[in-house]
Amino acid sequence: MGIMTSRQYLDSLRAQHPCIYIGGERVENVADSPWFSISLRETCTQYDWPGDPALEKDFAAWSPFIEEKVSFWTHLRLGTGEVRKMVEVIKRNNSRHFCSMCMGIGLSVMWATTWDIDRARGTNYHANLRAFFEEMQRKDLRYCMGVMDPKGDRSLPPSRQADPDLHLRVVSRNREGIVVRGAKTHTSNAPLTHYIFVSPSRVLGEEDKDYAVSFVTPIETKGLTFITRPAPGPREPREMESPVSTRIGFVECLSVFDDVFIPWERVFLCGEWEFTQNFINYFSPYVRIAKGACTSARIDILAGAAALVARMNGTERAGHIRSKITDMMIASEIGWGCVLGSLAKAVEHPSGIPVPDTGISNAGLYHTRLKFIEFLGTLQEIAGGIVTTMPVEADYRNEVTRPWIDKYLRGSAKFTTEDRMKLLYFIQDLTASRFSGYLMASAICAGGTPETNRVEVQRSYDLMEKMENVRAFCGLGLSG
Repeated sequence: MGIMTSRQYLDSLRAQHPCIYIGGERVENVADSPWFSISLRETCTQYDWPGDPALEKDFAAWSPFIEEKVSFWTHLRLGTGEVRKMVEVIKRNNSRHFCSMCMGIGLSVMWATTWDIDRARGTNYHANLRAFFEEMQRKDLRYCMGVMDPKGDRSLPPSRQADPDLHLRVVSRNREGIVVRGAKTHTSNAPLTHYIFVSPSRVLGEEDKDYAVSFVTPIETKGLTFITRPAPGPREPREMESPVSTRIGFVECLSVFDDVFIPWERVFLCGEWEFTQNFINYFSPYVRIAKGACTSARIDILAGAAALVARMNGTERAGHIRSKITDMMIASEIGWGCVLGSLAKAVEHPSGIPVPDTGISNAGLYHTRLKFIEFLGTLQEIAGGIVTTMPVEADYRNEVTRPWIDKYLRGSAKFTTEDRMKLLYFIQDLTASRFSGYLMASAICAGGTPETNRVEVQRSYDLMEKMENVRAFCGLGLSG
């Protein structure tokens, strides 16, 4: 099949029976539950993109593995050119839609990691992963990523925690497979997928080898439970007052593995702790270029909203307004430039995937994500305090109160009050809502924190070379 329609996708969800809790209740059928309406609306839209003639070039690709057309989310990108196309799609699409759900990076970096392990240890992990890729491509299935562990006391490694299950671990092995116990946090949209892909969240030592595990399993696997947080938008659509969060947003999960059995053919890492360093080294630049492209695109949205509301307010010629919008442009271009620069310096792994430059990708994301947070406040400043004090949509729809709102909340005569209200509600959704809090948390924490970016830059930057350059320039001796 290669590519499913949104209708086929919904039918596939109805055929599954995972254990899901949300809002204090057990949900048997996510496809028809109002708790999941926002996230389903977005995922169904994404399922329809590859079949849209105007979007097919971005969201469909030819797979050499199954020799069929496959979707953006199941395609394995071999070579720098294909990864560059991916980030270009993220940059272009996210500036209009906020998110492209770039989950494919997880399996891409495990592609390289399993290649390394097999050649060093004679294992069969790479073949396992290829078989899973082919299944995903043929059926156009989706998976969520289970990377981050609850962690407990961050000052202690996994094996020294008071509770050994605070990092997901292997508790037993036999000829058929392994049994795992623990949990993964931040598993975005897990109940709306078909599989959960699990990987280590950190570099591990030999004493933590039971925590060095990676695998995939269907979300309806026995012993797997999803404790779900609703998407940060209204359960009833509010197209005017909540124009973004009515249509876009993920559910988030604490995914609990209570002695879950995983057959060996679904395992990609089990006990080879030395290769967790490889995985993290590959994962870091991949997630940073994806997040960097996404954050640059979201700054583009803020810049567009700031420029448009300035026109509606009649302040577009004010020097300080133009300067602040220019700052947005600069930050967006720096972030995007670092994505492209990181790819330009990519090194091809023997498995075929390119590994982008770690220092450039982390430096770009560090700068851009902090600027994004700053610009949420800047957008409020340019729009004005009315963003958080204006009447609600119901009062604007009321025939008694609407004439007063139309009269007193009019801005420039070039625009109607209704259009100004729509834009102000849009800005409110981005900067002063539960959805805006989710955007902020995503900018700060998703794909590693700013401090993680700093550490990666410090590790990869050759400061000694720069010191030696200055030493030679000044004619200094070798001491010190």
